[in-house]
Amino acid sequence: MAARQKKFTPGSGAGPATPAPAGPTRQLEIETKLELDPDAPLPALTKRKRLAAVGIAGAAEPISHHLDALYYDTDQLDLLRSKVTLRRRTGGADAGWHLKLPAVQGARTEIGLPLSAGAEGVVPEQIAALVLGAARGRPLGPVGRIVNDRVVRHLLAADGTVLIEVADDHVTGTGLADGYQGTQRWREVEVEIVDGTRDQLAATVDVLTSGGARPADSPSKLARALGYRPAEPRRGKTAGDMVVTALGRQRDRLITADRAIRDGDTGAVLDARTLCRRIGSALAVFAPLFDGPAVAPLREALTTAAGLLDGARDVQSARGRLVEQLTEEPAPYRDRARTRLEQACDRRLAAATDRARAYLDGADYLMMLRTLDEFLAAPLLTKRAGRAAPRELAALLGAGWQRLQELADAALADPSRTAPLRDVRDWAASMRYATELTVGPLGPDAAALASALEEVQESVEEHLDARGAADLLATLAIEDGTDGVAGFIFGRLHAVEQNLAHAAVDDFTDAWDRIEDGELVAGLGH
Repeated sequence: MAARQKKFTPGSGAGPATPAPAGPTRQLEIETKLELDPDAPLPALTKRKRLAAVGIAGAAEPISHHLDALYYDTDQLDLLRSKVTLRRRTGGADAGWHLKLPAVQGARTEIGLPLSAGAEGVVPEQIAALVLGAARGRPLGPVGRIVNDRVVRHLLAADGTVLIEVADDHVTGTGLADGYQGTQRWREVEVEIVDGTRDQLAATVDVLTSGGARPADSPSKLARALGYRPAEPRRGKTAGDMVVTALGRQRDRLITADRAIRDGDTGAVLDARTLCRRIGSALAVFAPLFDGPAVAPLREALTTAAGLLDGARDVQSARGRLVEQLTEEPAPYRDRARTRLEQACDRRLAAATDRARAYLDGADYLMMLRTLDEFLAAPLLTKRAGRAAPRELAALLGAGWQRLQELADAALADPSRTAPLRDVRDWAASMRYATELTVGPLGPDAAALASALEEVQESVEEHLDARGAADLLATLAIEDGTDGVAGFIFGRLHAVEQNLAHAAVDDFTDAWDRIEDGELVAGLGH
């Protein structure tokens, strides 16, 4: 692939750049995989009206490569199950270590390191760290070898720009993992955008398929070599099938968020925290569907994970609301108070982030991921799980609603107590997340209930955030690093936050008054 013109970008930035030699490179791949009979001629790619119509004027001379790639995964094929592949490949212009991530809107991100980053059999730490969660903490080792004789044809614009790359591969794949050993041979054609467009990609695929090519039988060469097929999704319409399928999707999103956190995306911490809450909420609200001793510990582990990932969110929330309030203060006072606030929040945020990262690298979290996988692969279901989803899920949401009523009554009996309000927030969130999973079988009534529960959750959340900000201000006011000016402003903001906390209780009362009759719940499943 000597003439390849892909754009590499370091980190997550946009635009073409030349990466530092020692650091990982990144590129987006938009491609379509096809198959062709081993002895069939490749359809002609020049002088085709279909290609000319989208601006493809010709093709460069073919270029041949011999590629030899060793693929790495866990003994459970955790990366492959997460639609991630890792290889060390020699030959061609892009020899090196390649980590391919799942496609997003048809585009896969490939992270690359040079061959010198790690000898064969030794996965570079920079890559191993990115996939620690996807690997569920298990060691990585060779699972397959792909030897590929490739002929590349570049399709060109009139000015010589490479628009599309067509790689004609004669592949020999050998499985090395236990239970997946053997050798297979096949022919594959990869059609990929270089500096072209999706329309040009589609036109090229049309030309190839009209000449005998067909969609690839497997999404990756490694999966084809191993004969690996992902587990078939549950297609039943029972309550158990619906909930387990939904939890599988949430688990996959959690692994995506985990990988993004390890890649430096601080916003993904909130995503992971929310996904832990969503999975744990479903296990709590729909607990009567599940049997066995693993469910309760798994739910507790998910709650612990969400709590540890919450620390950064709490600091960011307090900083955001307090910085906004400071804009109303006179400049000389505001600036000194803001400097002190930012210093304190930066320190607390760094500590919370370090705690979250240490937890994500730790044995407890990785064991939780493995336990979640095992639960979803072979859930122990009760008789209730075998009932029709609409009626059974509605009944379970009804039981959860009764608990929320009890918690709300206790909180409203003495709104000055924080703990009962926090219990309302937590269970309202659990009910909301569980209800959102049922919108498919229960329809618009479930969506309306979820929206109402979100309003209750957010009104109490506002109260707790205001109380948290007030507590932070009280702590900062007496710390040694706070001077008199900043302390004075903190006192003013403390009063504002206390008023906001009281107002949020009124908002919660109003939100609860609108739904406490239970009509939204009574209409479910009918």
